Amino acid sequence: MKSKGVAYLLWFFLGIFSAHRFYLGKVGSGILYLLTGQLFGIGWIIDLFILGGMVDKYNLMNGFIGPNRGNVNQNVVVNVTAPAQPTPAPVQAEKKTAE
Repeated sequence: MKSKGVAYLLWFFLGIFSAHRFYLGKVGSGILYLLTGQLFGIGWIIDLFILGGMVDKYNLMNGFIGPNRGNVNQNVVVNVTAPAQPTPAPVQAEKKTAE
């Protein structure tokens, strides 16, 4: 799972080298940005606004978040007791009568 904090740190400190795009697996656009100076500086500013969505998309596409894999921990505790069993009546010995 990729972190937005790490992506923004890479964008700020190493954005001139497209490190944030390589971090998110966007090799093609990373090379394009690297060779054109972040699209002449404009791409670096644009990435400030779209970088959070890029991280979310990466995590969604790689199965780290989604409808069945959210970041929410759901712990459910169910206390189940066995149904009450009727207690059998005590068996009484038959009395033998003297005949």
